[in-house]
Amino acid sequence: METPTLFQNNYHDIKPLALKLRPKTLEEFIGQEELLGEGKLLNKIIKSGKISNMILYGPPGCGKSSLGEIISNELNCNIENLNATIASLNDLREIVEKAKKSIELYNKKTVLFLDEIHRFNKMQQDALLSYTESGILILIGATTENPYHNLNNALLSRCLIFEFKPLERKDIEKILIKGEKYYNKILPSNIKNIILDISQGDCRIALNYLELFFNNSESGNLEDIEKLFSKRKVSYHKEEDKYNIISAMIKSIRGSDPDSAVYWMGRLLYGGEDPRYIARRLVISASEDIGMANPEALVIATSAYTASEKIGMPEIRIILAHAVIYLAISSKSNSCYNSINEVLEDIKNGDMQEVPLHISDRAVGYKYPHDYEGNFVKQNYRKNTSKKYYKPGNNKFEIQIKDKLDRLWKK
Repeated sequence: METPTLFQNNYHDIKPLALKLRPKTLEEFIGQEELLGEGKLLNKIIKSGKISNMILYGPPGCGKSSLGEIISNELNCNIENLNATIASLNDLREIVEKAKKSIELYNKKTVLFLDEIHRFNKMQQDALLSYTESGILILIGATTENPYHNLNNALLSRCLIFEFKPLERKDIEKILIKGEKYYNKILPSNIKNIILDISQGDCRIALNYLELFFNNSESGNLEDIEKLFSKRKVSYHKEEDKYNIISAMIKSIRGSDPDSAVYWMGRLLYGGEDPRYIARRLVISASEDIGMANPEALVIATSAYTASEKIGMPEIRIILAHAVIYLAISSKSNSCYNSINEVLEDIKNGDMQEVPLHISDRAVGYKYPHDYEGNFVKQNYRKNTSKKYYKPGNNKFEIQIKDKLDRLWKK
Protein backbone atom coordinates (compact mmCIF):
# COMPACT_ATOMS: atom_id res chain seq x y z
CA MET A 1 0.00 0.00 0.00
CA GLU A 2 1.36 3.43 -0.96
CA THR A 3 2.20 5.89 1.81
CA PRO A 4 -0.02 9.00 1.62
CA THR A 5 1.86 12.12 0.60
CA LEU A 6 1.49 15.73 1.65
CA PHE A 7 0.06 16.62 -1.74
CA GLN A 8 -2.34 13.70 -2.12
CA ASN A 9 -5.38 15.94 -1.57
CA ASN A 10 -4.40 17.90 -4.68
CA TYR A 11 -5.24 14.87 -6.80
CA HIS A 12 -8.66 14.64 -5.17
CA ASP A 13 -9.33 18.33 -5.82
CA ILE A 14 -8.76 18.04 -9.56
CA LYS A 15 -11.05 15.04 -9.98
CA PRO A 16 -14.28 15.73 -11.88
CA LEU A 17 -17.45 15.72 -9.79
CA ALA A 18 -18.62 12.44 -11.34
CA LEU A 19 -15.52 10.74 -9.93
CA LYS A 20 -15.80 12.38 -6.52
CA LEU A 21 -19.40 11.27 -6.09
CA ARG A 22 -18.93 7.65 -7.09
CA PRO A 23 -20.80 5.36 -4.68
CA LYS A 24 -18.62 3.43 -2.25
CA THR A 25 -21.19 0.83 -1.18
CA LEU A 26 -24.11 -1.05 -2.72
CA GLU A 27 -26.48 0.99 -0.53
CA GLU A 28 -25.21 4.19 -2.17
CA PHE A 29 -25.53 2.82 -5.71
CA ILE A 30 -28.39 4.34 -7.72
CA GLY A 31 -30.12 2.49 -10.56
CA GLN A 32 -29.85 -1.01 -12.10
CA GLU A 33 -32.46 -2.33 -9.68
CA GLU A 34 -33.01 -5.50 -11.71
CA LEU A 35 -29.41 -6.53 -11.05
CA LEU A 36 -28.46 -4.81 -7.81
CA GLY A 37 -31.71 -4.40 -5.92
CA GLU A 38 -32.08 -6.17 -2.59
CA GLY A 39 -32.24 -9.92 -3.18
CA LYS A 40 -31.25 -9.68 -6.86
CA LEU A 41 -28.56 -11.97 -8.28
CA LEU A 42 -25.63 -9.55 -8.61
CA ASN A 43 -26.39 -8.04 -5.22
CA LYS A 44 -26.27 -11.52 -3.65
CA ILE A 45 -23.02 -12.42 -5.42
CA ILE A 46 -21.24 -9.29 -4.19
CA LYS A 47 -22.52 -9.62 -0.63
CA SER A 48 -21.50 -13.28 -0.49
CA GLY A 49 -17.92 -12.28 -1.27
CA LYS A 50 -17.66 -15.17 -3.73
CA ILE A 51 -17.06 -13.28 -6.95
CA SER A 52 -16.86 -15.11 -10.27
CA ASN A 53 -15.42 -13.84 -13.54
CA MET A 54 -17.95 -11.45 -15.01
CA ILE A 55 -18.53 -9.00 -17.84
CA LEU A 56 -20.58 -5.86 -17.24
CA TYR A 57 -21.83 -4.26 -20.43
CA GLY A 58 -24.02 -1.28 -21.15
CA PRO A 59 -23.92 2.34 -22.32
CA PRO A 60 -21.55 4.95 -20.83
CA GLY A 61 -22.42 6.45 -17.47
CA CYS A 62 -24.71 3.67 -16.26
CA GLY A 63 -22.59 2.52 -13.29
CA LYS A 64 -20.24 -0.20 -14.56
CA SER A 65 -17.01 1.38 -13.29
CA SER A 66 -18.70 2.47 -10.07
CA LEU A 67 -19.69 -1.11 -9.38
CA GLY A 68 -16.09 -2.20 -9.96
CA GLU A 69 -15.04 0.26 -7.26
CA ILE A 70 -17.76 -0.99 -4.91
CA ILE A 71 -16.58 -4.56 -5.35
CA SER A 72 -13.05 -3.45 -4.51
CA ASN A 73 -14.40 -1.97 -1.25
CA GLU A 74 -16.62 -4.94 -0.39
CA LEU A 75 -14.14 -7.78 -0.98
CA ASN A 76 -11.11 -8.83 0.99
CA CYS A 77 -9.07 -9.05 -2.20
CA ASN A 78 -6.35 -7.16 -3.95
CA ILE A 79 -7.83 -4.97 -6.66
CA GLU A 80 -5.98 -4.12 -9.85
CA ASN A 81 -7.34 -1.71 -12.48
CA LEU A 82 -6.50 -1.64 -16.18
CA ASN A 83 -7.97 0.19 -19.13
CA ALA A 84 -7.78 -1.95 -22.27
CA THR A 85 -7.37 1.09 -24.51
CA ILE A 86 -3.84 1.67 -23.17
CA ALA A 87 -2.92 -1.61 -21.45
CA SER A 88 -0.40 -4.03 -22.93
CA LEU A 89 0.40 -7.69 -22.37
CA ASN A 90 3.33 -6.59 -20.20
CA ASP A 91 0.93 -4.68 -17.93
CA LEU A 92 -1.16 -7.82 -17.64
CA ARG A 93 1.89 -9.99 -16.87
CA GLU A 94 2.99 -7.60 -14.11
CA ILE A 95 -0.41 -7.88 -12.47
CA VAL A 96 -0.31 -11.67 -12.78
CA GLU A 97 3.09 -11.81 -11.05
CA LYS A 98 1.76 -9.67 -8.19
CA ALA A 99 -1.34 -11.87 -7.99
CA LYS A 100 0.79 -15.03 -7.74
CA LYS A 101 2.83 -13.57 -4.88
CA SER A 102 -0.35 -12.51 -3.10
CA ILE A 103 -1.64 -16.10 -3.28
CA GLU A 104 1.69 -17.63 -2.22
CA LEU A 105 2.43 -15.24 0.67
CA TYR A 106 -1.00 -14.21 1.95
CA ASN A 107 -3.47 -16.67 0.37
CA LYS A 108 -5.25 -13.60 -0.98
CA LYS A 109 -7.01 -13.42 -4.35
CA THR A 110 -6.71 -10.61 -6.89
CA VAL A 111 -9.58 -9.04 -8.80
CA LEU A 112 -8.71 -7.40 -12.12
CA PHE A 113 -11.14 -4.68 -13.15
CA LEU A 114 -10.57 -4.27 -16.89
CA ASP A 115 -12.38 -1.31 -18.41
CA GLU A 116 -13.15 -1.24 -22.16
CA ILE A 117 -12.36 -4.96 -22.33
CA HIS A 118 -13.60 -5.14 -25.94
CA ARG A 119 -10.46 -3.20 -26.93
CA PHE A 120 -8.26 -6.21 -26.12
CA ASN A 121 -7.22 -8.07 -29.26
CA LYS A 122 -7.45 -11.85 -29.67
CA MET A 123 -3.94 -12.49 -28.28
CA GLN A 124 -4.63 -10.37 -25.20
CA GLN A 125 -7.99 -12.06 -24.65
CA ASP A 126 -6.34 -15.48 -24.94
CA ALA A 127 -3.81 -14.43 -22.29
CA LEU A 128 -6.66 -13.31 -20.03
CA LEU A 129 -8.34 -16.65 -20.58
CA SER A 130 -5.41 -18.68 -19.24
CA TYR A 131 -5.05 -16.50 -16.12
CA THR A 132 -8.75 -16.47 -15.26
CA GLU A 133 -9.13 -20.19 -15.93
CA SER A 134 -6.31 -21.01 -13.51
CA GLY A 135 -7.85 -18.83 -10.80
CA ILE A 136 -4.85 -16.49 -10.59
CA LEU A 137 -7.13 -13.57 -11.45
CA ILE A 138 -10.82 -12.92 -10.98
CA LEU A 139 -11.84 -10.88 -14.00
CA ILE A 140 -14.43 -8.11 -13.96
CA GLY A 141 -14.60 -6.67 -17.45
CA ALA A 142 -16.57 -3.57 -18.41
CA THR A 143 -17.59 -2.70 -21.96
CA THR A 144 -19.97 -0.47 -23.87
CA GLU A 145 -20.06 -3.05 -26.69
CA ASN A 146 -22.08 -6.25 -26.86
CA PRO A 147 -19.60 -8.85 -25.55
CA TYR A 148 -21.14 -11.59 -27.70
CA HIS A 149 -19.91 -9.68 -30.75
CA ASN A 150 -16.53 -8.53 -29.47
CA LEU A 151 -15.11 -11.15 -27.10
CA ASN A 152 -13.81 -14.67 -27.67
CA ASN A 153 -16.35 -17.41 -27.08
CA ALA A 154 -13.85 -19.22 -24.87
CA LEU A 155 -13.55 -16.18 -22.59
CA LEU A 156 -17.31 -15.61 -22.58
CA SER A 157 -17.96 -19.20 -21.54
CA ARG A 158 -15.98 -18.59 -18.34
CA CYS A 159 -17.73 -15.35 -17.40
CA LEU A 160 -21.12 -14.32 -16.09
CA ILE A 161 -22.63 -11.65 -18.35
CA PHE A 162 -24.63 -8.77 -16.84
CA GLU A 163 -26.29 -6.16 -19.02
CA PHE A 164 -26.61 -2.64 -17.59
CA LYS A 165 -29.36 -0.35 -18.89
CA PRO A 166 -29.24 3.45 -19.32
CA LEU A 167 -30.21 5.06 -16.03
CA GLU A 168 -33.81 6.13 -15.74
CA ARG A 169 -34.71 9.80 -15.45
CA LYS A 170 -35.64 9.35 -11.77
CA ASP A 171 -32.20 7.84 -11.12
CA ILE A 172 -30.44 10.80 -12.75
CA GLU A 173 -32.56 13.14 -10.59
CA LYS A 174 -31.33 11.38 -7.44
CA ILE A 175 -27.73 11.70 -8.63
CA LEU A 176 -28.23 15.42 -9.35
CA ILE A 177 -29.50 15.83 -5.78
CA LYS A 178 -26.19 14.36 -4.56
CA GLY A 179 -24.41 16.98 -6.68
CA GLU A 180 -26.56 19.76 -5.21
CA LYS A 181 -25.69 18.58 -1.70
CA TYR A 182 -21.99 18.52 -2.60
CA TYR A 183 -22.15 22.18 -3.67
CA ASN A 184 -24.79 23.07 -1.07
CA LYS A 185 -26.78 24.75 -3.85
CA ILE A 186 -30.03 24.12 -5.70
CA LEU A 187 -30.31 23.91 -9.47
CA PRO A 188 -32.97 26.11 -11.08
CA SER A 189 -35.78 23.84 -12.26
CA ASN A 190 -35.37 24.82 -15.92
CA ILE A 191 -31.64 24.01 -15.81
CA LYS A 192 -32.30 20.69 -14.06
CA ASN A 193 -34.78 19.68 -16.76
CA ILE A 194 -32.34 20.60 -19.51
CA ILE A 195 -29.59 18.54 -17.83
CA LEU A 196 -31.98 15.60 -17.51
CA ASP A 197 -32.79 15.90 -21.21
CA ILE A 198 -29.16 16.16 -22.26
CA SER A 199 -27.92 13.27 -20.12
CA GLN A 200 -30.13 10.56 -21.73
CA GLY A 201 -29.42 8.06 -18.96
CA ASP A 202 -25.71 8.94 -18.58
CA CYS A 203 -25.00 10.13 -15.03
CA ARG A 204 -21.50 11.29 -15.99
CA ILE A 205 -22.93 13.77 -18.51
CA ALA A 206 -25.48 14.96 -15.93
CA LEU A 207 -22.85 15.63 -13.26
CA ASN A 208 -20.49 17.27 -15.75
CA TYR A 209 -23.19 19.77 -16.70
CA LEU A 210 -24.15 20.34 -13.07
CA GLU A 211 -20.49 21.01 -12.27
CA LEU A 212 -20.18 23.37 -15.23
CA PHE A 213 -23.26 25.29 -14.12
CA PHE A 214 -22.30 25.68 -10.47
CA ASN A 215 -18.69 26.57 -11.26
CA ASN A 216 -19.80 29.39 -13.56
CA SER A 217 -23.14 30.57 -12.16
CA GLU A 218 -21.55 33.09 -9.80
CA SER A 219 -19.39 34.79 -12.41
CA GLY A 220 -22.20 37.10 -13.49
CA ASN A 221 -23.04 35.38 -16.76
CA LEU A 222 -25.91 33.15 -15.61
CA GLU A 223 -28.07 34.18 -18.55
CA ASP A 224 -25.34 33.18 -21.02
CA ILE A 225 -24.97 29.78 -19.35
CA GLU A 226 -28.72 29.16 -19.56
CA LYS A 227 -28.64 30.01 -23.28
CA LEU A 228 -25.69 27.66 -23.79
CA PHE A 229 -27.49 24.83 -22.02
CA SER A 230 -30.65 25.45 -24.04
CA LYS A 231 -28.68 25.27 -27.30
CA ARG A 232 -27.15 21.99 -26.22
CA LYS A 233 -30.51 20.52 -25.33
CA VAL A 234 -30.96 17.55 -27.63
CA SER A 235 -33.68 17.31 -30.23
CA TYR A 236 -35.13 14.27 -28.51
CA HIS A 237 -34.69 13.21 -24.93
CA LYS A 238 -37.16 10.52 -23.99
CA GLU A 239 -36.39 6.90 -24.81
CA GLU A 240 -39.70 6.58 -26.64
CA ASP A 241 -38.79 9.61 -28.81
CA LYS A 242 -35.61 7.86 -29.92
CA TYR A 243 -37.55 4.82 -31.07
CA ASN A 244 -40.22 6.98 -32.70
CA ILE A 245 -37.55 8.75 -34.75
CA ILE A 246 -35.70 5.58 -35.77
CA SER A 247 -39.09 4.13 -36.75
CA ALA A 248 -39.80 7.23 -38.84
CA MET A 249 -36.44 6.88 -40.60
CA ILE A 250 -37.00 3.20 -41.45
CA LYS A 251 -40.57 3.80 -42.61
CA SER A 252 -39.38 6.69 -44.81
CA ILE A 253 -36.80 4.36 -46.40
CA ARG A 254 -39.47 1.71 -46.90
CA GLY A 255 -41.72 4.37 -48.43
CA SER A 256 -39.00 5.50 -50.90
CA ASP A 257 -38.84 9.05 -49.48
CA PRO A 258 -35.11 9.94 -49.36
CA ASP A 259 -35.72 13.49 -48.10
CA SER A 260 -37.68 12.36 -45.04
CA ALA A 261 -35.33 9.43 -44.42
CA VAL A 262 -32.23 11.62 -44.32
CA TYR A 263 -34.08 14.21 -42.20
CA TRP A 264 -34.95 11.67 -39.51
CA MET A 265 -31.40 10.33 -39.63
CA GLY A 266 -30.18 13.89 -39.05
CA ARG A 267 -32.46 14.17 -36.03
CA LEU A 268 -30.90 11.03 -34.58
CA LEU A 269 -27.36 12.31 -35.11
CA TYR A 270 -28.18 15.76 -33.74
CA GLY A 271 -29.72 14.08 -30.72
CA GLY A 272 -26.42 12.34 -29.98
CA GLU A 273 -27.39 8.87 -31.17
CA ASP A 274 -24.52 6.43 -31.70
CA PRO A 275 -23.89 6.25 -35.49
CA ARG A 276 -23.27 2.51 -35.12
CA TYR A 277 -26.83 2.02 -33.90
CA ILE A 278 -28.17 3.86 -36.96
CA ALA A 279 -25.92 1.81 -39.25
CA ARG A 280 -27.11 -1.48 -37.71
CA ARG A 281 -30.71 -0.51 -38.43
CA LEU A 282 -29.79 0.28 -42.04
CA VAL A 283 -28.28 -3.19 -42.49
CA ILE A 284 -31.53 -4.74 -41.25
CA SER A 285 -33.61 -2.52 -43.53
CA ALA A 286 -31.46 -3.44 -46.53
CA SER A 287 -32.61 -7.07 -46.22
CA GLU A 288 -36.06 -6.60 -44.72
CA ASP A 289 -37.37 -3.89 -47.06
CA ILE A 290 -35.18 -4.13 -50.18
CA GLY A 291 -33.75 -7.64 -50.22
CA MET A 292 -33.65 -9.32 -53.63
CA ALA A 293 -35.09 -6.27 -55.42
CA ASN A 294 -31.59 -4.76 -55.13
CA PRO A 295 -29.01 -7.07 -53.49
CA GLU A 296 -26.40 -4.27 -53.67
CA ALA A 297 -28.32 -2.45 -50.93
CA LEU A 298 -27.03 -4.90 -48.33
CA VAL A 299 -23.46 -4.30 -49.51
CA ILE A 300 -23.89 -0.51 -49.22
CA ALA A 301 -25.50 -0.77 -45.77
CA THR A 302 -22.87 -3.20 -44.47
CA SER A 303 -20.10 -0.93 -45.76
CA ALA A 304 -21.71 1.97 -43.87
CA TYR A 305 -21.80 -0.14 -40.72
CA THR A 306 -18.12 -1.09 -41.11
CA ALA A 307 -17.27 2.59 -41.61
CA SER A 308 -19.24 3.53 -38.48
CA GLU A 309 -16.97 1.22 -36.46
CA LYS A 310 -13.89 3.13 -37.64
CA ILE A 311 -15.07 6.69 -38.35
CA GLY A 312 -16.84 8.92 -35.86
CA MET A 313 -18.73 12.16 -36.06
CA PRO A 314 -18.81 14.45 -37.91
CA GLU A 315 -17.49 12.60 -40.99
CA ILE A 316 -19.63 9.47 -40.55
CA ARG A 317 -22.74 11.59 -41.18
CA ILE A 318 -21.82 11.73 -44.89
CA ILE A 319 -21.45 7.96 -45.22
CA LEU A 320 -24.69 7.30 -43.35
CA ALA A 321 -26.52 9.83 -45.55
CA HIS A 322 -25.13 8.02 -48.62
CA ALA A 323 -26.52 4.72 -47.34
CA VAL A 324 -29.89 6.13 -46.24
CA ILE A 325 -30.53 7.85 -49.58
CA TYR A 326 -29.43 4.75 -51.54
CA LEU A 327 -31.78 2.50 -49.56
CA ALA A 328 -34.65 4.96 -49.91
CA ILE A 329 -34.38 5.16 -53.72
CA SER A 330 -33.89 1.40 -54.17
CA SER A 331 -36.64 -0.90 -55.44
CA LYS A 332 -38.39 -2.61 -52.54
CA SER A 333 -39.15 -6.25 -51.73
CA ASN A 334 -39.89 -8.04 -48.47
CA SER A 335 -39.69 -11.53 -50.00
CA CYS A 336 -36.66 -12.56 -47.90
CA TYR A 337 -38.31 -11.27 -44.74
CA ASN A 338 -41.53 -13.15 -45.48
CA SER A 339 -39.77 -16.38 -46.48
CA ILE A 340 -37.79 -16.85 -43.26
CA ASN A 341 -40.80 -15.89 -41.11
CA GLU A 342 -42.93 -18.51 -42.87
CA VAL A 343 -40.20 -21.16 -42.50
CA LEU A 344 -39.85 -20.52 -38.77
CA GLU A 345 -43.64 -20.58 -38.29
CA ASP A 346 -43.89 -23.98 -40.03
CA ILE A 347 -41.03 -25.39 -37.96
CA LYS A 348 -42.63 -24.05 -34.79
CA ASN A 349 -45.83 -25.87 -35.78
CA GLY A 350 -44.03 -29.20 -36.09
CA ASP A 351 -42.74 -29.34 -39.69
CA MET A 352 -39.44 -31.08 -38.79
CA GLN A 353 -38.42 -32.82 -42.03
CA GLU A 354 -35.58 -35.31 -42.11
CA VAL A 355 -32.68 -34.54 -44.43
CA PRO A 356 -33.05 -36.66 -47.61
CA LEU A 357 -30.38 -39.36 -47.73
CA HIS A 358 -28.88 -38.18 -51.03
CA ILE A 359 -28.00 -34.71 -49.63
CA SER A 360 -27.01 -35.83 -46.14
CA ASP A 361 -23.37 -36.17 -45.10
CA ARG A 362 -23.55 -39.77 -46.41
CA ALA A 363 -24.65 -38.41 -49.83
CA VAL A 364 -25.95 -41.68 -51.29
CA GLY A 365 -27.20 -40.96 -54.82
CA TYR A 366 -26.37 -37.26 -54.79
CA LYS A 367 -26.18 -35.64 -58.25
CA TYR A 368 -23.37 -33.07 -58.46
CA PRO A 369 -24.88 -30.09 -60.38
CA HIS A 370 -21.55 -29.06 -61.92
CA ASP A 371 -21.42 -32.38 -63.79
CA TYR A 372 -24.52 -31.36 -65.76
CA GLU A 373 -25.21 -28.84 -68.51
CA GLY A 374 -25.85 -25.38 -67.16
CA ASN A 375 -24.59 -26.52 -63.73
CA PHE A 376 -28.09 -27.68 -62.85
CA VAL A 377 -29.89 -31.00 -62.43
CA LYS A 378 -33.33 -31.64 -60.99
CA GLN A 379 -33.37 -33.40 -57.66
CA ASN A 380 -35.28 -32.97 -54.40
CA TYR A 381 -33.60 -31.05 -51.59
CA ARG A 382 -36.58 -31.53 -49.23
CA LYS A 383 -39.08 -34.35 -48.84
CA ASN A 384 -42.02 -31.94 -49.03
CA THR A 385 -41.27 -29.76 -52.05
CA SER A 386 -44.81 -28.50 -52.64
CA LYS A 387 -44.49 -25.62 -50.16
CA LYS A 388 -42.83 -22.53 -51.64
CA TYR A 389 -41.29 -20.11 -49.17
CA TYR A 390 -39.47 -17.69 -51.45
CA LYS A 391 -42.04 -15.83 -53.52
CA PRO A 392 -40.28 -13.32 -55.81
CA GLY A 393 -41.60 -9.78 -55.63
CA ASN A 394 -42.98 -7.77 -58.52
CA ASN A 395 -39.85 -5.80 -59.39
CA LYS A 396 -37.39 -5.86 -62.27
CA PHE A 397 -34.71 -7.96 -60.57
CA GLU A 398 -37.04 -10.52 -58.98
CA ILE A 399 -39.11 -10.89 -62.17
CA GLN A 400 -35.88 -12.13 -63.75
CA ILE A 401 -35.31 -14.44 -60.79
CA LYS A 402 -38.86 -15.84 -61.13
CA ASP A 403 -38.35 -16.48 -64.85
CA LYS A 404 -35.09 -18.29 -64.11
CA LEU A 405 -36.60 -20.49 -61.36
CA ASP A 406 -39.63 -21.32 -63.54
CA ARG A 407 -37.33 -22.29 -66.39
CA LEU A 408 -35.11 -24.52 -64.20
CA TRP A 409 -37.85 -26.21 -62.23
CA LYS A 410 -40.60 -26.45 -64.82
CA LYS A 411 -42.50 -29.71 -64.71
